[in-house]
Amino acid sequence: YGEAFAPHQYQLRSTVAVEVDRITSTGSSTSLSAQQISRRDAVSLASLATFGIITTGSTTDQVANASGGATAGGVYLLSAKQRYNARVTAAVKGYLALSASLDADNPSLEETKAYFTVDAVGSWKDVTAAGYLLANAFRRSSTTPPDSLPSVKKWKAFAAEQENLQKALKKKDVKKVKESYALSQPLLNAYLELVELPPTAEI
Repeated sequence: YGEAFAPHQYQLRSTVAVEVDRITSTGSSTSLSAQQISRRDAVSLASLATFGIITTGSTTDQVANASGGATAGGVYLLSAKQRYNARVTAAVKGYLALSASLDADNPSLEETKAYFTVDAVGSWKDVTAAGYLLANAFRRSSTTPPDSLPSVKKWKAFAAEQENLQKALKKKDVKKVKESYALSQPLLNAYLELVELPPTAEI
């Protein structure tokens, strides 16, 4: 996927959109809809049919909920982890980089806004589905409901705080943005631990 998202370069990185997954947020960051599944993620979902997890006629909700089901197959499990590890790691790096502008003497919200709005490598839009799908890869049975997986629960908790941050961002409330950003750090680390990625201090 190339370099991770660099906030100060967001104006130049918009052209990367044609090469990365176009994952758009619709309503809630904590769930997936057909509009949020990129071409690459669609391939992942198609792979589920190979394992008999998805059959012709599956509803959109069934497809979204089963997106991690095929990870019960050993080869797909490893493939999914390798594929989404890179995307999630890139997004975490981009997210952590926002601290520079938020903690500055004159805090700026421009870079944070860019992180959540652009279609670039390592942006929030790029990781919206990848984070969820990576969490789904940590299952031992294809019959296990995704929402019952500890890794999925941790992802949803982190994503929910991102919604709070974005609400504050829309209001241009610097104080609340910074508070939400701080609250999200332990939630992010809890998720990273369960998907076997290094903590934020080591990324």
